[in-house]
Amino acid sequence: MPGNLYIDIETLPPLLWPQHERDAYVRSRVPGTFKKPESIDAWCVENHDEQWGRAALDWRVSRIACIGVTWEPEDRDEVVSTCCMGGPTDEEERRMFTAFEYFIGDQKAHGAHIVGHNILGFDLPRLHLTSARLRHVMAGWFYEVSTEHRRRVTDTMHLAFPSRERVGLSDLACALGVGDKTGHGSEVLPLWLAGRHSEITDYCLNDVAITRSVYLALNGVTDARS
Repeated sequence: MPGNLYIDIETLPPLLWPQHERDAYVRSRVPGTFKKPESIDAWCVENHDEQWGRAALDWRVSRIACIGVTWEPEDRDEVVSTCCMGGPTDEEERRMFTAFEYFIGDQKAHGAHIVGHNILGFDLPRLHLTSARLRHVMAGWFYEVSTEHRRRVTDTMHLAFPSRERVGLSDLACALGVGDKTGHGSEVLPLWLAGRHSEITDYCLNDVAITRSVYLALNGVTDARS
């Protein structure tokens, strides 16, 4: 392998949906224990913002806000990082994938080993599905990575817990003493709506850096590169 490519993404709910579609989405999330129309209406009002925000985690409807990536080549004593910005429109996501394509091309990282936290359950499927929906050329690359995931991908959550117990990146990093996250994924939507996109990229790249530190610690490697 030519090196490691550490990846993390941040996602958004479908911000272009009109209000009636948002309301219908929230109504579809009502627990089955609620039967009376008035109780359902009250639940929707009380939980609307939370449930709408959680649409960012729904692979069927979410959009990708950004892809954070760090390239760690085997033949150089440095790491290179970038964050490719996406957004709630097809065009913004296409530009994001094109920027990602240029980055791995410039760095000669097409054959890289991919590392991420919960990347097999979250990041990689969303990147593959979104690029395929957009008919972007990167869909072919994600297809290759996905089909060869046993050889090409390391998920730090599974590396720490081969039984596939779910554990958050923050808890794992703290347990290993390699740092902590600077925020939470739930903060991405309000930051986006406030136009504070640089804070989202900083947060995403910090998650990538923490993931790299976790990976190195779990492999018994003392990091000497920056």
